[in-house]
Amino acid sequence: MKLARTLVIVLVACSCATNPATGRRQVILMSEAEEVQLGKQSDAEVRKQMGLYNDAELQQYVRSVGDRLARATHRPALPWTFAVVDEPAVNAFALPGGYIYLTRGIMPFLRDEAELAAVMGHEIGHVDARHQAAAYSRQTLAGGGLAILGILVPETQPLQGVAQVAFGLMFLKHGREDELEADRLGVSYSATNGWDPQGMTGLLATLARLDEASGSRRGVPNWALTHPPAADRVVKVEEAVKASRTGASKATNKSEFERVLDGVVFGDSREKGIVRGNDFFHPVLGFSVRFPQGWEIVNTDEQVSARESEESNVAVVLQLATATGNVQQAAQTGMAKAGFRETSGQRTDINGLPAYVGVYEGVMNNTRVAVRAAHIQAGGRVYLVAGVAPASQFNRADAAFQGSILSFRTLSRQEAERIQPNRVDFYVVRPGDTWESIARGPGNGTVRPATVAIMNGRDATAQPKAGERIRIVVSN
Repeated sequence: MKLARTLVIVLVACSCATNPATGRRQVILMSEAEEVQLGKQSDAEVRKQMGLYNDAELQQYVRSVGDRLARATHRPALPWTFAVVDEPAVNAFALPGGYIYLTRGIMPFLRDEAELAAVMGHEIGHVDARHQAAAYSRQTLAGGGLAILGILVPETQPLQGVAQVAFGLMFLKHGREDELEADRLGVSYSATNGWDPQGMTGLLATLARLDEASGSRRGVPNWALTHPPAADRVVKVEEAVKASRTGASKATNKSEFERVLDGVVFGDSREKGIVRGNDFFHPVLGFSVRFPQGWEIVNTDEQVSARESEESNVAVVLQLATATGNVQQAAQTGMAKAGFRETSGQRTDINGLPAYVGVYEGVMNNTRVAVRAAHIQAGGRVYLVAGVAPASQFNRADAAFQGSILSFRTLSRQEAERIQPNRVDFYVVRPGDTWESIARGPGNGTVRPATVAIMNGRDATAQPKAGERIRIVVSN
């Protein structure tokens, strides 16, 4: 035991170095080459799981801003990579070695290029200061694995049938001091390249409004789940902003930013399926499911789930199933592997599609549950539509479960082509317009008035002014 402690002390002593970006001494058990290798491997997983947003002009624009910022860092030789991932959550994240990502969902909430530079500079700051590598080292010395922020719906994890993606490094929740340090570094990088450092203040103010107005959790965490409260950081960063304000540091390039923002998908995409009311449509795979009216629907990369309420453990889940043999074999093998015992079941057709519907019992989160699960064959795939409830509530919820199961159907080519995502557009405010009337106007997407206000850098209580050009969300 004494020898082990001695080895740890020697290891720490040999691994402690001064970080050139921060001037602080850090214990790092990972070389720069190892950082880059870890980032490269994780980058492949990000691209596989999330996918890049299909807009070459926007991707090139973001890369150009990132490349300028990277030249001002203390680690310019890293293989800096910048990309927009196809996720509707409002977030940005970094991987060791210089891999920086923005979600598609954050783009409509950035007011201009200066705010884009601020959020990218913040994430670059985490890499430059080696925050992820330091966190990894601390966890290693403590003898534990890196803490992962769970992104799957807890009540339905056992039905996944797939290993949880190790997004610990991607969505690592940094401590307050690391976040403030990244804020300060981000201000420095953006100001050095001529952008208005006030972009960081504007960014944090918008994120604070989003924190306050945030609703349900998305499959990919939003900013509020992976960063400390933005409102608390505005005052702290103001000193760095003032120090960086020089005659040359004032560019916002708002018109260019809005040019590439015009038409960006807002919310769900065709490639990952679109929620409309209580219906889920997947125009690319060609099917739809209707969830119970009023239930909260969450669309993630691995599954779509609908919960009866925020407090309820009653849910309906839709996901791809492992296809083993015919549909009955796929059902019985898959559910048994997930730890569920079949109490009844039969082969049937659902809207002309081969299916096997069974009732199962099992234990989830130390609670006995009952599940009505349908495995449905369509388009060369097997889909699982399952209703899950504590055993004591199953009979009450079963009618809703059966309604969703029986709603599964394929889409005609014409139906699929008509299903298009919401997109960002611009609108000139007319006399008498309010955020409510604009959000609910004909042809506009189904977003809350507060969301439209925040997209335009405003609080929902401050109404738009006639004649100003604002962002809106439109449906197609």
